[in-house]
Amino acid sequence: MAIGAAAAIAVWTGLQIRAQAPAEDEVDSAAVAREECASRLRKTGWALTAYAGDYDGLYPVLSTPAATYDELLPLLSSYGIGAQQLVCPVSEATGGPPYVCHSYRSRGEVNWPKWMPEEHVVTSASAPGTWLMADALIRDEPGPHSDFQKAFNYLRADGSVRFRQGAPREVYE
Repeated sequence: MAIGAAAAIAVWTGLQIRAQAPAEDEVDSAAVAREECASRLRKTGWALTAYAGDYDGLYPVLSTPAATYDELLPLLSSYGIGAQQLVCPVSEATGGPPYVCHSYRSRGEVNWPKWMPEEHVVTSASAPGTWLMADALIRDEPGPHSDFQKAFNYLRADGSVRFRQGAPREVYE
């Protein structure tokens, strides 16, 4: 009888633990949004690479990092990229800015961080870690993938997408 009681307690305890744990089909929406963002950046990276292949290894060079919709969208539309691909889903949901393109001729009139060079032109010969695009970050505010710290995705010249928690300056190429 002691074994039966112990088994019943074990089953009851297991049911209690299972009832308190999140259901298997519940998904962390922040992680889903971050992965959707990374997926959009990867797809855009494929289009940028195809563009560079068609233009002697030169990725599109925008007038400023902020010219994503005005200048980049028309260049990539024939490669299957639409406006939705050029904005993080978190930013899209809040009406925020599109991704920032890091192949540009001038920082322009926007108050960009001083660590960003005045000109940043990316080619297929650029170092693999060179930034091509990134989530738009606003000074003194957390990134789109965090409520309390800089957290963002960025696309590199080698086509990989990285997630960063912390200051972008430390990983910027």
